[in-house]
Amino acid sequence: MLLALKFPLQFIKWIMACVTSVTFIIYINGQDNGVFQGRKGLRQGDPLSPLLFVICMEYLSRLLHRVSLEPNFRYHPNCKQLGLTHLMFADDLILFLILFCKANLATLQHIMNVLHEFHECASLQANMQKSQMLLGGMFTRPAT
Repeated sequence: MLLALKFPLQFIKWIMACVTSVTFIIYINGQDNGVFQGRKGLRQGDPLSPLLFVICMEYLSRLLHRVSLEPNFRYHPNCKQLGLTHLMFADDLILFLILFCKANLATLQHIMNVLHEFHECASLQANMQKSQMLLGGMFTRPAT
């Protein structure tokens, strides 16, 4: 992902060194009981986590912007003038990604392609059992 965002190679090497050279020490009752090598990158609470999270979400934002330029992508009517495709909110445990688009087949296929491409690059995937799709219509009042 860092390559895709065109970060300098030296910076990428530094980040990868921080992520892949982690060791853990187990203390039980104040006694050192062994050391082991970390294998799966960052953990919650790691100082690099917020920075790398923001970089990942920037990549997703760029993918969504790129797809919004496709001729058959349709914005939600109230979002077209602003070019608004999504909003993101995050806390320690969850990411809320709110997408704004028309619920037509072509646009939804574009969104699914973006999510698949993001998964292929970042190895992050939405949990479909915990995800929801809400369709909101636009209501207009009759002229008085």
